[in-house]
Amino acid sequence: MKRNKLYSYLLLLLFLSTAYPLVTSAQEAEFVKLNKTFVLNEDGSQEFRCYKELKLFTHTAMNSTYGETFIVYNPDFQELEIHSCYTRQKDGTIIKTPENAFVEVLPRFATDAPAYNQLKEMIVVHTGLDLGSTIYLDYSIHTKGNILRALDIDEFLQETSPVLEYKITISVPEKQTLNYQTLGKLKPTEQITQNRKIYSWQLKNIPATSRRPFLPQNKENVLRLTANTYENKNKAFLRIDQQIKESSSMESETFAGFLTESCSSEKEKLDVVLSHVVNNISTTPIPFSSAGYRLRSADEVLRSAYGTEIEKTNLLNKMLNAAGIPSEIVFFYPTALSSGITGLAGIKQVGVKTTLDGKAIYLSALRTQPIQPELRGSLDKVIALSGDQITVEQKPAIYDERQELTLDKTKIQNGYLIYDLPQSKGIDQWHMSALNSRREDWFEIPSMLKETSTCLITIPEGISYSGNTEPVALTNPQGKFSRTIRLNGNKLEIIRTLELKQIQYSPDEYAEVRKLIMEWNGTKNKQLLFKTH
Repeated sequence: MKRNKLYSYLLLLLFLSTAYPLVTSAQEAEFVKLNKTFVLNEDGSQEFRCYKELKLFTHTAMNSTYGETFIVYNPDFQELEIHSCYTRQKDGTIIKTPENAFVEVLPRFATDAPAYNQLKEMIVVHTGLDLGSTIYLDYSIHTKGNILRALDIDEFLQETSPVLEYKITISVPEKQTLNYQTLGKLKPTEQITQNRKIYSWQLKNIPATSRRPFLPQNKENVLRLTANTYENKNKAFLRIDQQIKESSSMESETFAGFLTESCSSEKEKLDVVLSHVVNNISTTPIPFSSAGYRLRSADEVLRSAYGTEIEKTNLLNKMLNAAGIPSEIVFFYPTALSSGITGLAGIKQVGVKTTLDGKAIYLSALRTQPIQPELRGSLDKVIALSGDQITVEQKPAIYDERQELTLDKTKIQNGYLIYDLPQSKGIDQWHMSALNSRREDWFEIPSMLKETSTCLITIPEGISYSGNTEPVALTNPQGKFSRTIRLNGNKLEIIRTLELKQIQYSPDEYAEVRKLIMEWNGTKNKQLLFKTH
């Protein structure tokens, strides 16, 4: 699927939303104004400022969705400043947020992780809310210099409710180069004032993000701004590489040798090390940015038995190498993000690349099942710690399954037995049994697919097959489906095949791929009728 086509469709949506004002009666809320400002100072210090005016229309918005605002920051190198916070009720009454409505807690994702227990989450409880009221909140997070090293932004520009006016501003020293990309091809205004370069994006009538199932995993359908001040992508990865090289790993490497000393093959060594990291080292889902793009050493992670995704990945990599299995850390990014401005904020996933029996294997430190970038194909890109992109050939998921079954006579009712074919290992695991007949959003499946499901059913004496044996076949531009039924004595063979040629489908293509999936799930192709005689 060509990304240009996707972006063109996104721009059309934005045009339509601007041309035809949003109907607020169907919305829980709307952002009247949303301003976000990112500032990089000469000394390397930074400021992120957020200002929002949010109007509420429903009780759900008041009591659940928007009743509180959550602000996470790291006091080790950040300071939170609340500039103003109040509610304007529908009749115009101003309710200033009281001091006891600012509640500071440990973020839930830092629970059971003592190394990150300094993190703070400010819960702002909005008071005086009624239907039609507007929340006003203005706050800044100040970051000390020489901590984050560079401005590194990956910001989605759509919210769960419509935004009437959205302004995003980036301010950097005049001599500083800003690399940026906006999905949707939005152009900023640029100006130089007081020895600073200021970039501003102004948008109006941005629709709410879709809540439909099976949306693009990488959110290519959502407006997005990526920006950073790294000289190049290698500079971003150099921060991680230096930390890995300087951190201690002697205990981890020694332990890897102990774990694998009785293993007789590389495959066994790999499985033992991976199992230990996945199952015996708990995962702490600390956002990389909240840790200041810093990671603890492999030995610290091993001793404490917990770590963030990248910390566990580093441990896995160190242990594999110590066990004699050469490997390297790799990063997964949405392909839609330009390689030329790859920063750390846009990392989608971290993994380890190794080779087994001459074949490249990608491992996650979070699960024992391997990562399969070939199933995502051109939608994701894999980048080594060196900054080099690794070529991955796209392949469909292939399932060729054969099951031999015997009918259960005890389930006969009134002389008939309706038998549902068992779930397959392929598309049935995607849970697509119900799909809307029409769709306005892009539709994404986990991978391209080639599936063959064969069931050989033994029919007990006294029972006969009473269904249709006519073959079924459907072919369209998005793939093909077939079903054949053969009866040979007391053996009934049912063969179903399904091929889906793409991962992403536009709204125009959706109808065709839906027909194929519905054929697979259809009662006539999934249910069998038997009767007694």
